[in-house]
Amino acid sequence: MKKISMAEIARKCGVSKATVSRALADDPRVKPETKAYIKEVARRYNYRPHAVASNLARGRSKTIGMMLPAAPRTIADPFFLEYLNGVSTVLFEHGYSMLLPQVSPNDVQETITSLSAQGRVDGVVLTEPRLDDPRIEFLKNSRIPFVFLGSTNAPDVSWVDGDNIGGAYSAVQELYRLGHRRIAIITGEEGLVSTANRCRGYEHAMADLGLAVDPDLVWHGDFTREGAYRVVRERLMADGGMNATAIFASNDLMAIGAIQALHEAGLRVPEDVSVIGFDGVEVGKYLTPPLTTVQQPIHELGRQVAYTLLGLLEEGKRCRQITLPVRLVNPGNTAGRNMRK
Repeated sequence: MKKISMAEIARKCGVSKATVSRALADDPRVKPETKAYIKEVARRYNYRPHAVASNLARGRSKTIGMMLPAAPRTIADPFFLEYLNGVSTVLFEHGYSMLLPQVSPNDVQETITSLSAQGRVDGVVLTEPRLDDPRIEFLKNSRIPFVFLGSTNAPDVSWVDGDNIGGAYSAVQELYRLGHRRIAIITGEEGLVSTANRCRGYEHAMADLGLAVDPDLVWHGDFTREGAYRVVRERLMADGGMNATAIFASNDLMAIGAIQALHEAGLRVPEDVSVIGFDGVEVGKYLTPPLTTVQQPIHELGRQVAYTLLGLLEEGKRCRQITLPVRLVNPGNTAGRNMRK
C-alpha cells in the first residue's frame, strides 16, 4: 500500500494537519470521538508518524525550532547564516539540535502547533517581529517557550536585538559630517519593528541636525538586494534624476543593490554618491571599496538568543530583553572622505 501522508489523513477526516498531529499525540484538546476517528483512519492506512514524534510522551526532544523569514528573504541571506552559527554554537554545547522547517508567512502558527504537538521541539526562536505581531498572542496562549530575534513592544516577551535606532542615527550623523544634506533612506519591509526603528533613528538624526525629512528621500525597500536595486534604478530614471547625494540603506544587502544600480548608471561610490549600510555582514568587506556600515554583533545576537531560550527552558527564568550595541565600521570607504558643500 502506498504510504499516506498526514495531509491526506487530514483531508480524509475533514480536519487540519495540526488536529491530526494533536490527535496522534493524544493531545487532550482534541475531542475523544475526533481523536478515535483520526487514529482509526491512520491505522487503516498504516500511517506511521516520524520517529521523533513518537517520543513526545517521553519528555523533551532537545530540539529547537528556528523560524526564519519567508520569501523574499531566505536562509541564503548572509545575516541569517552568521546568526544561525551563533545560535547553534550555544545550543550544541548544551546538547540541543536545531530544526529549520519550511514555512510561509500564512502557516507559521500551524507549523509551530504541529511541531509542538508532535513533541519535535521544546521551544521556538522567531525573527523579524512585526508591529502588533499576531504570533505573540498565539505563542503565549500555546505556552510554547519562545524568543524573538528583534525587539517588540509586547510585555513579558523575551527578545534580543541590536540598537537599530542608535545605529541608524549614527549613520546619518556620519553622512552629515561628510557634508551631505540630501540624505536618502532605503527602508526595510513595511510593518517590521526593525524597519520602524531604523526609520526612527534616521528621522531623529535629521531633526537633531536641523534637516527636514523629505518624502522624496524615503525610498521603500524590502531588505533584499534586488528590492534596493529596483528602487534606486527607478529614482535614477525619474524626471530630474536622483536628488540625493547620500544613501543610508537599512541593511547591507540593500546597500549592495543600491551600489550596483549607481555603478550601472555611471555614478561612482563614494565620489558621486555616498552609501552606508547596516548589519556588517562579511560580504561587505569584499566590495571595492569595502562597504561602510553600521555593524551589529550578529554572531553574539545568535548566542544571546540561544542563552535566553535555554534560560526559559532549563532554569525557568522570566523574560529577558537585551539590546546589544552597534558601531560604524569602514568609515571613509563607501561613505567617502571629502566634505561635500
